[in-house]
Parts: sequence; structure tokens; C-alpha cells
Amino acid sequence: MTHPFLSIRNLRKAFGAIVAVHDVTLDIPRGEFLTFLGPSGSGKSTTLYAIAGFQDPSSGDVLLEEKSLLAVPSHKRNIGMVFQRYTLFPHLTVAENVAFPLRVRRRSDAEVKKKVADMLALVRLESFAGRLPGALSGGQQQRVALARALAYD
Repeated sequence: MTHPFLSIRNLRKAFGAIVAVHDVTLDIPRGEFLTFLGPSGSGKSTTLYAIAGFQDPSSGDVLLEEKSLLAVPSHKRNIGMVFQRYTLFPHLTVAENVAFPLRVRRRSDAEVKKKVADMLALVRLESFAGRLPGALSGGQQQRVALARALAYD
């Protein structure tokens, strides 16, 4: 039997008397794309923040490859996230924005170059690599943010 890549177990998050996430349990296989769909205030973002480590759950667990992430700080989880209000660095080109998380992790120039090329091809923005975000449409900027989030290993 294969184990899920990401597991959420009985996740609960309360803000005082308000329960934002109540008893979420979910297994996600490696490579699967998943969408949380629901009305405002239903706990979608709060659940994602708990997975990424930006908010601690009130109870429950988040496991990556069967290891709890609760004690792992967000910057060591290697989880990319595209926020609802994503931010691109306006002074960096598209390629430099995508490369940013790899540079922070001190990846080799060759690895960064290949990963940036792969991610820009994935979001079909190869010809925009040298442009600044201000020269892109909103949809193109979203795809750059997605490429940057996916550049994590």
C-alpha cells in the first residue's frame, strides 16, 4: 500500500470562539492537484496556511510523507504557495522572480537556469523571461507567481 504524500489529520483552527476549520481529514497522493472550493469564511485559506506553516492549528496534524510538520518552520517545509494577493518583485524580470526561491536556497546557477526554463515552459511564458512584471497582463503575472511557487523542489 502506498502512503499519501500529504495528510491532514483532524485539523482544527479556532480564533477565540470562532472555529475556522473543524475536523478536516484528507490524504493527497504525490503529484495530485487539489482545489479547495467554498464560500468566504469556510476555512480554505486557513487550511492552506496550516499546511504551509503560516498558522499553527489548534489541534490535529499535517504530515508530509508520514512526518509531522507541526514543529517544522514554514521556511523549512519546501512548500510553495501562491497567495490570493500574490506579489512579484517589480524590479526583477520574470525569470528572476521565478529564480528567487532557488537563489535563496543557494542552488547552483545551472540548476536555477534549468528550473526557471522548465517552469516558464510549463506556464507558457518562455518568451517573457526578460520582461518586468509591469509589462505583463494580470493573468500573465498570476502564471509567473505560479511558476515561482512550483519552482520549489
